[in-house]
Amino acid sequence: MDTRTKIGFVGAAGALIVLYFASGSPIPLYSVYQEELGLSHGQLSMVSMYYLLGTVIPLMFLPRISDHLGRRPATVMILLVSICGCITFAYLSNPEMLMVGRLIQGIASGLGSSTIAAYVVDLSSEMPRWVGPMITSSAPTLGLSVGCFVSGGVSNFTSVSSETYFELVAAVVVVFIVLVLLAAETMQRKPGLLRSLRPRFTLPSNSLRLFAASSMVFIGTWSLGGFAQSFSSTLVAEQFGIHDTFIAAAVYTSLLLPNVVGSFFAKRLDVRVAQRCGFGIFTLCAVMMYVSLTVLDSLGSYVVFSIIAAVCQGIAFTGSVTELLSRSTQAQRSGVFSLIYLTSYGGSAIPNLVVGLIPGEYSLYTILTGYVVLVVAMYLVMLALSARPYPKVEARDVPIATDSQ
Repeated sequence: MDTRTKIGFVGAAGALIVLYFASGSPIPLYSVYQEELGLSHGQLSMVSMYYLLGTVIPLMFLPRISDHLGRRPATVMILLVSICGCITFAYLSNPEMLMVGRLIQGIASGLGSSTIAAYVVDLSSEMPRWVGPMITSSAPTLGLSVGCFVSGGVSNFTSVSSETYFELVAAVVVVFIVLVLLAAETMQRKPGLLRSLRPRFTLPSNSLRLFAASSMVFIGTWSLGGFAQSFSSTLVAEQFGIHDTFIAAAVYTSLLLPNVVGSFFAKRLDVRVAQRCGFGIFTLCAVMMYVSLTVLDSLGSYVVFSIIAAVCQGIAFTGSVTELLSRSTQAQRSGVFSLIYLTSYGGSAIPNLVVGLIPGEYSLYTILTGYVVLVVAMYLVMLALSARPYPKVEARDVPIATDSQ
């Protein structure tokens, strides 16, 4: 591996993490924003929905933009969008700016989850097969988690203003722009940019049942993550009387950060084992999280089951992603990532949208009940779809022409 490729790998992987670091920074501050701006539970859910909507738009219309612009220029463009989101939060003054800021961060995240992820996998081609998928699966979780912790800690333990904090985050993003500019390009540009704006996704041949089962994993796990993003901060403040942004960050990241551990173990497991066992334990933990709040009235128990659930999500999600990527060619990767993350973000966005549109104000317990029922339903469907082994398909057996314009 030459020097530019090494720099590129570090820059692209770091860019993917810092992108989500920026997106995770506002989450522990939701209870503060709720108090300052007078937001209801439905409005908080809509704030998260705007973020998730922002992710869906580029995944539908811009999944292969880097195939035409090049991986490196597209990555720089995405990081510049992230900077715009940081500046919006630095000067936040009303609910509309909150929603616009989350929409911008969602657009950056949606673009990054396909384009930058594909760049990372390209640059890791000389490394073990599991390195690229592990990083692309873990980076969003790691970035969101660290962003939450740092933001919550800065807000709770220092006198640094949110304006200064988000300006500093923007400066960190600039550092990774420089690293990416020094990196090697991995994609030969091809014509057809305007035609590529038509919604079109890539699925390796003979992988429909694998993707259907994987979709149940993506939707089920990310839907509960959507609840955590919207309501963790409010849950800590309203249900337990704890007005501490650092604790709010810890509660939210308990369902995220351990995902990295699960992602590491996923490489040792067959995809069906990763899905059936990983998602199965995740589902059980989702039920116990509900029991922890409604029966045990214990925040500690809720956090413990969140941690276990996050590890199992990492196993099930990374196992599914690794198998799908192993069946894909380089030209198909952006489209495959887009399909994966469109499904995942949709699993978060649609339940948040439903909560935001339902008239009236419901308790967090009632809202969580709906999410847990969804997780259980997705697990049962996944069990049926994965009852038989998936057909074996190698990436070399999939002609690149299937992704041509």
